[in-house]
Amino acid sequence: MNKDFGPDRGLFTRTNTIPLGMKFGYGVGDFANNMGFQVGALFLIYFFTDVFNIPAAAAGSIFLVSKLWDAVSDPLMGIISDRTTTRWGRLRPYLLFGSIPLGLSVFLLFLGPDLSENAKVFYGYASFIFFCTAITVVNVPYGAMTADLTMDFNERSTLTGYRQTFGLLGTLVAAGATKPLVALFPDEATGFRMVGLLYGIIIAVIILVTFSTVKERGSQIKGAPQSFAKNLKVITSNHPFIILSISTTLYMVAINLMAAVVNYYFKYNLQAESFIPIAFLALFVTAALCMPLYVYISNRTSKKFTSYLGMSILGIMLLAIFFFGEKSLMLTLGFFVIAGMGIPAFYQLPWSMVPDTVEYSQWKTGLRREGTLYGCYFFCFKFGSAISGFLAGWGLDGSGYVANVEQSEQALMAIRSMVTIVPLFFIILGMIALVFFPINEAMHRKIVEELSSRS
Repeated sequence: MNKDFGPDRGLFTRTNTIPLGMKFGYGVGDFANNMGFQVGALFLIYFFTDVFNIPAAAAGSIFLVSKLWDAVSDPLMGIISDRTTTRWGRLRPYLLFGSIPLGLSVFLLFLGPDLSENAKVFYGYASFIFFCTAITVVNVPYGAMTADLTMDFNERSTLTGYRQTFGLLGTLVAAGATKPLVALFPDEATGFRMVGLLYGIIIAVIILVTFSTVKERGSQIKGAPQSFAKNLKVITSNHPFIILSISTTLYMVAINLMAAVVNYYFKYNLQAESFIPIAFLALFVTAALCMPLYVYISNRTSKKFTSYLGMSILGIMLLAIFFFGEKSLMLTLGFFVIAGMGIPAFYQLPWSMVPDTVEYSQWKTGLRREGTLYGCYFFCFKFGSAISGFLAGWGLDGSGYVANVEQSEQALMAIRSMVTIVPLFFIILGMIALVFFPINEAMHRKIVEELSSRS
């Protein structure tokens, strides 16, 4: 038996400390993941409507319908990774073989070929579904590594801090560099195509770096593969996981809707399209700088309290932007800086909480299935992104939005509301859901001790 684990992917018994180099190697992987994920979340709806010339309602539907496939592929990927046995481990092979398809999918997403309107809609569906599948193959096993690498409650917060700091840097590049890079080319269509190519190459290379520097510490899952019913039990009997998933989905809708509509808000409401990269930098540079502070606060208080703190800051700033944002461009950018102070709560805390639900599941069912849980959890992120894209597309269409012209008062109010009040509503719902999350440090310590005594 592996010296650091008990039976059936059991428990660390000697060490929970992760070497610094491995923390960096693991963390940098999320730079690539977030660069790909966020360039889609921040710019794809805009690319579809204002560059590729897909109708807004059709663009919103692409986001939602594509997630019907994710509802199958994300949990399925988790189950597959739980049953994988290779010389590289259970999880790392998917980084090796998924890196190039993921990079290619980012390029194809922004390729923007010259097609008829109906063919463009079909291409939008096909390219987005391919992208969603490729990111599933890489991200589900990648996320499951957190629970594999350590069982220490606070070490997980630290590891997640590394991961989310790099993730925010990836978001920062996607948010701040995309529009300036696009502007280097003669037109937006060519610019987005070349940026997609550049980002795709960067993403593939970085994922391969993570594969090379991170080593799994767990033994392979022993025994025959579990039935679908037992895998389903891992989820349905895990009430903390369900609560966290609901809260995360609601938060994801809020933040992605706000971020996606920022493009329209600055272009049409503020008449300051050139400030879009600055707005994103104001959000995400601040968020990256504040990430270590959230790790510190979380370790000194609790993960739940720290989540409330950050999301409250963000929610208050959304209200301020709604009432005062169009009075002064500089004031609005100031609000974005303060709002960025709250964003780390969303990026860091959920990913440090979901590994704790892995032990809860093992404690309740006797089964330890990181891949199954992470597959379902990653679907929550993508489903939240899909809902935000759907709301943005149909909200624009319902308000009478027409791309690249002066907007009506109704359309301007819809844009203003979708960047502030609607996200605030989902933030409040997410905070209410998180009230019922039961796992704290004391409860997790008790679970780990009981599991250790069993093994």
